[in-house]
Amino acid sequence: MNRNYMGQFNQVSGRLRTAIAFCTAACLGLTLPLGQASAQERWFEVEVSIFSNESIADRLEENWQPSRAQLSFPDSIRRLSEVNDIFLIDEFMPTLEEELAVAPIDDDRSPIEANALIVLEDPIEPTREELILQAILAVKPAPKTTGSPFKFPDLARDDYLRLPASFSDFTQTNRTIDRSPDHRLLWHGLWRQAVLPEAEAQAIYIAGGERYNERYELEGSLTIRFNDNADRVVIDSNLWLAEYKQSQFANSFEETQQAQNPWQIPQDLGEDFISKQQLLENSNELNRGDFEIERIYHMAQSRGMRSGEFHYLDHPAIGIVIMVNPYDVPPVSLPDESTLQEPGIIQ
Repeated sequence: MNRNYMGQFNQVSGRLRTAIAFCTAACLGLTLPLGQASAQERWFEVEVSIFSNESIADRLEENWQPSRAQLSFPDSIRRLSEVNDIFLIDEFMPTLEEELAVAPIDDDRSPIEANALIVLEDPIEPTREELILQAILAVKPAPKTTGSPFKFPDLARDDYLRLPASFSDFTQTNRTIDRSPDHRLLWHGLWRQAVLPEAEAQAIYIAGGERYNERYELEGSLTIRFNDNADRVVIDSNLWLAEYKQSQFANSFEETQQAQNPWQIPQDLGEDFISKQQLLENSNELNRGDFEIERIYHMAQSRGMRSGEFHYLDHPAIGIVIMVNPYDVPPVSLPDESTLQEPGIIQ
C-alpha cells in the first residue's frame, strides 16, 4: 500500500472513528457538549427542607377559613425523578387491589354461610414479599416500543433528578429538625435544574408527611425561577398542610369531603406524581380507616434569594429552608480517538 493511499485511508478511518464515538454517545443516552442555545441556560443546584410547626398555638395565630383556601396545582408541574424509578419496575409493583385483596363481606349472609366461607377460604393473607414474587413471575415479554431508549440516571447532567443523601448539605439541619419536639420534617429534596423566567418555569410537585386515604398531609408545589431582571433566583411556594381526623361516615374520602366537609383540596394528580418508592413505603397505611380533613393551613409565599446562603420562609404551620448554588453542567467526554484505533493501522 503506497504512502498516499495510506494517508487517505487514515483520514477516512479517523472520520469513521469520530462518527462511531458520536453514535456510541447517542446509543448510551448521553448528551453532547452543550451547544450555543443550551449554553445560555443557567443551572443551579437546589436543596429544600419543608417541616411542620407542631405548636397548636402557633398554628391558630391566624383565622383559617375554608373560603380563603383557594388551592390548586399549576398547569405546568412535574415531580422529581428518583434513581429508584428504574429499579422499581411497574410490572413488579403490587397493585392496590392485590394489597387489599380481602373477600367482600355480604351483610345479608347467615352465620352458617359466613362460617362455611371462612372454612373454604385460606385465612392467611399473602405477605408483601409473596405479592411481589407473584407479580415478577407473572411478567411476560413486553411488546416492542418506539419510545425513548432506556438509560441510567446521570447524576451530573440530569435535571430534576433527586440526588442521594451523600450530596446533601442539609444533613445537620434535617437532623436538628427531627430532634426538635416542636417540628417535624415532612419533605426534603436536592436536585439540579436550569432556572428560567416565570413564564417558562416548571413547578415541582410536593407530597410529604403522613398518608391518609391516598393523600399526603403536605401537598402542593414549589417553583424555582428567575425574577424579571434575571439577577435573582426566586422560590414560589404553594403548599397546604392538612390536619386529618377519623371520619364518622362510611362514604369514600371524596364523597365525605364533598358532602360533609367545607375544607376542599384539589383532585390528586395521579400515581405518576408519586414515586414508586413512596408507594412501597406507604402501602401499609392505605387501609388504616377513613379520614376527613379537619383544617387546612395554606402557605403561598415568594422569596428572592442570593446563592450560597440559607433562606428561611416562615409560616404559622409550615417552615421552609432552602439554598441555591450555581452549577456548571459538565460536558460529556467522548471516547478518545486513540482508544478506537483499529489494530495494525499505522498513523
